[in-house]
Amino acid sequence: MTPDILIIQDNAGYHLLHGHLHLAMALSDSGKAVVEVPDHGRVLVAKTREGLVVESDGRHLPLLYN
Repeated sequence: MTPDILIIQDNAGYHLLHGHLHLAMALSDSGKAVVEVPDHGRVLVAKTREGLVVESDGRHLPLLYN
């Protein structure tokens, strides 16, 4: 888990606000990284052919950039 990555959740989905490079480094080895989302808990971010997705509670949602 990397505290330098800030992902938030709202009605539109998950948004990466800070730590783009840290997330890229975390994903470079296995293509997956666990990130703590404030007020939500831990989620798994995975790199797919379509882009980055957040796996949480059995759902796969895209990781949006602001």
